[in-house]
Amino acid sequence: MNDPRIDRLVGPVVSLPTFCDENHILQLDRQRKHIRWLIDNGITQGNGVLLIAGGYGESYFLDDEIYALMDTVVQASRGEVPTMVGIFELSARRVAKQAAYAAKAGIDFLELGLPHYSLPSEEDVFLHHKYVSDHADVGIMSYNNFWVMPPPSFEIGRSLMERFTKLENMIGFKWSSASEDHYVEMLDEFGDRYSFIDNRMTDSLGARHGMSGFVDFWGNVAPRLSLEKWRLFRERRYQELDVLLDRVHGESERKIAAPGSPTFTGVADGVLGHLRWEVFGLLPGPNFPAQATYSKAYADHVHSVFKGSELEKWVDWDQSVLET
Repeated sequence: MNDPRIDRLVGPVVSLPTFCDENHILQLDRQRKHIRWLIDNGITQGNGVLLIAGGYGESYFLDDEIYALMDTVVQASRGEVPTMVGIFELSARRVAKQAAYAAKAGIDFLELGLPHYSLPSEEDVFLHHKYVSDHADVGIMSYNNFWVMPPPSFEIGRSLMERFTKLENMIGFKWSSASEDHYVEMLDEFGDRYSFIDNRMTDSLGARHGMSGFVDFWGNVAPRLSLEKWRLFRERRYQELDVLLDRVHGESERKIAAPGSPTFTGVADGVLGHLRWEVFGLLPGPNFPAQATYSKAYADHVHSVFKGSELEKWVDWDQSVLET
């Protein structure tokens, strides 16, 4: 019998920014106002999950701020939408400490990154998840973040997914893969046991094979777009979803990566997330130290691509929400 928590891990998983001032002091009142705006605009139970301290929320660079962020997302959501916290640590004990706090605070789910330093074995990854599951009663969505692994890389495979079924709190995966065959095979084989959240959704392939939702950081400024993608996803209108994804996201991303364009490479998601949100007026504050930033040429290029784009038509965010 499936864990009933699986049915709540659906829809757009909106990875929230972390609001702070120039000294990286959390601005929790702004965080609350943004969360309430998302809920008022439809990101609610059955139509999404709010992820605090995810990759776009500075997860790798937070210290004790993570505890205040967990309290804030629970208090601001008022039980109207499931909540999640991202935890990416090599130490299982540190993860368990944060996970236990999350459970006590009322967080519904963890986004749990795979442990990596040297290349982990399957046993390393299983024991990491088992330790957390044994020490905190909170649903775990494991993150198949294979691209961070040293060569020859590591991905969650069939054997590990089968072992995970023995862990009481394992309920899902943030899912993408270096191999399209593996991406689809695991969905087909384990889609009736776990909730899979699409971490690529450049097209409807995952939706066609049983995904339960998708990661969508654009929801922070365009929740109406997130909900439209979710409607097409849920209603199995896959051709329309493909057209929408390409028109709103694909065209812009191809322009950003066009040959000869300025480029940027960084250690985490937050820097690019901030730049893209700022194009549409969401100003959460600076990235946490220490992260390299982009050139003015790259920023100008991204602004020129998104301004006047199809995506801009879906943006409803107004920074004045934070001033009320």
